[in-house]
Amino acid sequence: MKNTKIFIYLFALALLYIVFQQVNAGKKIKRDAQKIEELRGKLEKAGKVKDSLENETIELSYFDLRYDDYGSEYIEDLGFSIEAVESLILDTLLEANTVEKDNPFVPLVGMQGTTKIDRVKLLNHKWAIADFTDGTYWGQVLYLYELDKNKILKLDVISSHIYPKVK
Repeated sequence: MKNTKIFIYLFALALLYIVFQQVNAGKKIKRDAQKIEELRGKLEKAGKVKDSLENETIELSYFDLRYDDYGSEYIEDLGFSIEAVESLILDTLLEANTVEKDNPFVPLVGMQGTTKIDRVKLLNHKWAIADFTDGTYWGQVLYLYELDKNKILKLDVISSHIYPKVK
């Protein structure tokens, strides 16, 4: 009799353990499923952000010689590489920055110092835009550039603008 009682207690204890494990596993499965759904939602949001950033990158690179197939082809047909043209124009514009006098490629005279070109971007095979400053005032200038077969660069100012000083 004693043996049967021990077996009954052991059986009941094993049964309780199995029920406990079953309930616990069910709760864990529900928690894991909930986490998976949350992660799917986050992944979907991240995918939308990625797509949005890709679209914005494409939009921002639209006016850029490196991504302009027609402009690149035009430059290469002249016998130049895009890198060589970029380098030539950047070097020409930036090397004209000096401490003593205004950059000769900026059509405006510095009001608080000498004008210096900060940035240059080649928009396509003919146009470049530059950002300039005299240390206080900022502006932009749009150039028409041409290259001949002898790698001689001709720059003409199309338009320029200086921003009013913001207090």
